[in-house]
Amino acid sequence: MAEPDDEIYRVNPVWLGPPNVTLPWRARYVAYGVWMAAFLAIFTLARLVLVLPLTIWVVAWSLILTTVLTRLICRRINFEKPLTSVLAGFTTELNDPRRHQSSTRGLVGLDRVRFRTRTATQEAEQ
Repeated sequence: MAEPDDEIYRVNPVWLGPPNVTLPWRARYVAYGVWMAAFLAIFTLARLVLVLPLTIWVVAWSLILTTVLTRLICRRINFEKPLTSVLAGFTTELNDPRRHQSSTRGLVGLDRVRFRTRTATQEAEQ
């Protein structure tokens, strides 16, 4: 990944913990909030909507799905496009009005076009 040119963005906001005692992975601070919100949503969906029992497998799959979802979301987020603008764009995309597709799209008003059938003798005469 390329480093940004601006001095203000050279600060590395990805390590949690005191110096030399940090977590073993690199993640931006916003990723921890996204991860927590995604975990709560997925675990609540599994327990309340799908009515799955509280087992180690439900928790493990919730953790795996949460991590995958967080990675997908955080690929879209950077210092030029923060989480709030991504969420605003997502809600705008969901709520914008759409054009209504007509069922006769692609047809050329067949009721207005006249067709004449020609017989083989008429074709030969021309």
